[in-house]
Amino acid sequence: MRLLSRHILRSLAAPFVWGLLALTGLLLLNSLARLIDTFGGKGLSVAVMTEAIVLHLPALMTLTLPMAILVAALYAYTTLAADLEMVAMYASGISVWKMVRPALLLATGVAALDFLLFDQIVPVSNTRLRTLQYDVERTTPTVALRAGELNRLPPSHTLRARTIDPETGRMRDVTIWDLGRYDGRRVIHADSGVMAASTDQLDLLLTLYDGEVLDLAGPDPTKVERTDFRVNRIRLGEIGKQFERSADQLERGDRELSGCELLDGISRLSWERDEGTRLREQLTRRDLRQLAGLAPLPPQPLPERPTFAPRCGAWRQVNRAVKAVLLPAELEAQAPVQAPQDTLRPRRDSLDPGGPADAIAQDSTRLAAPVESLAMPVRPDSVAMGGGFLVDPGQFVPPAAQDGLVSTIAEVNGARSSTRDAERRVREYAVEYHKKFAIPVTSFCFVLIGVALALKYPRSGIGLVIGGSLVIFLAFYILLIGGENLANKGVITPAAAMYLPVGVFSLIGLGAVTSANREMGTARTSSLVDVLRDLFRRRR
Repeated sequence: MRLLSRHILRSLAAPFVWGLLALTGLLLLNSLARLIDTFGGKGLSVAVMTEAIVLHLPALMTLTLPMAILVAALYAYTTLAADLEMVAMYASGISVWKMVRPALLLATGVAALDFLLFDQIVPVSNTRLRTLQYDVERTTPTVALRAGELNRLPPSHTLRARTIDPETGRMRDVTIWDLGRYDGRRVIHADSGVMAASTDQLDLLLTLYDGEVLDLAGPDPTKVERTDFRVNRIRLGEIGKQFERSADQLERGDRELSGCELLDGISRLSWERDEGTRLREQLTRRDLRQLAGLAPLPPQPLPERPTFAPRCGAWRQVNRAVKAVLLPAELEAQAPVQAPQDTLRPRRDSLDPGGPADAIAQDSTRLAAPVESLAMPVRPDSVAMGGGFLVDPGQFVPPAAQDGLVSTIAEVNGARSSTRDAERRVREYAVEYHKKFAIPVTSFCFVLIGVALALKYPRSGIGLVIGGSLVIFLAFYILLIGGENLANKGVITPAAAMYLPVGVFSLIGLGAVTSANREMGTARTSSLVDVLRDLFRRRR
């Protein structure tokens, strides 16, 4: 049996490697247009383009690994069945389940590799790719001025010249619009000029001759200031800004987080969602007591944000090791600048009895009446929600009641949007977390379905390998994306959305292999094309 297992594994190895390379190449070609649109025309080196492609590969391989195991199972078992090797194994007392065992062993290794790639490598590569895209977007290519056209020049200038000599840089009939001034606009007209680049190739130097400057500025918008000049020199900076790497990292989304970090985010966002719900309940209770003429409830202390313990335990060390290898080192924070002692010492009169400090204390005591309300926050450690603060209604001065209600529409909408945003992000994080397990597990489903199809239609050839693999994975991908959209909208739970396609394909695969095991050695169809042809004839 070990000899047969090694023979089946060797039959699976070659088509798996070729399938992985071919499928990854096809998906990469589909993504090259977007990469070229982002990185092209910036004067970047080949190393930067290569880095962008390499950073994009891990995300593609998370999909192509299960697809490659499906292609390998279809090709290897179709070849073995067409050569009657599977029949010989079955005649020797080896069941179909034992023939599938080597493929399931290979699927176990592929699933483990896919999970490690999806959970550890992909978040880091996506983070570096986003940072690289941000750095590239800040890079300005070297300008190429065209005669008779409006040429945009950073930061806020526009130039038009009737003629431009590309060799000497001489221009005729030049007009420059400066649209970046906060107090107005400036238009420069010149009879001729010369342009040249600075020594570092970063700035554009313009020397204009015989012209005028029109300033549309000043308190009176109907007046224009006119200045004539014989020679006017202008320096425009960052025309050829070079590519620079940023040391900081951008804020990471759900696709840039590992499974442990997603669990931490779910815990934090769940607490913010619960606090938003509590705030809405307090607003409702406060308005109902106001309408009923009841006394307001006593003020309640603001909730303290709990300290969330890191999840996953020892698996965190793997995440830290991967980040240490693939991400740049974090910059050390600088020591805060100490203010002079005199600026920190309070004024003498503010500490005298009866002085301004006592007056301020009396006013604050009089304002801090125990009335349930919501206004400006008084504590800096309030919970951030929706661009504002999640605050306790019992800590603030109530606004004037309108139509018998104390709460304003801004307070209600703020609490509602904060709760809704937190709930949406919780669902997105949960979907991404379960996806890290669902996609690798599909390797087992694809093996079962591929073996069953190969044994059922052994003479279908390469058509079954290509067409069958594409149809199977397309059906699974449609179910996965559809479930993800439904889960993000809250129609179904994230776990059901991710694992339901896996369960459906697993049941289909188990039933197909069981049927193939029962029919092995009996009547077998020659190819899938013959089956479809016979079906069409019967329909006619």
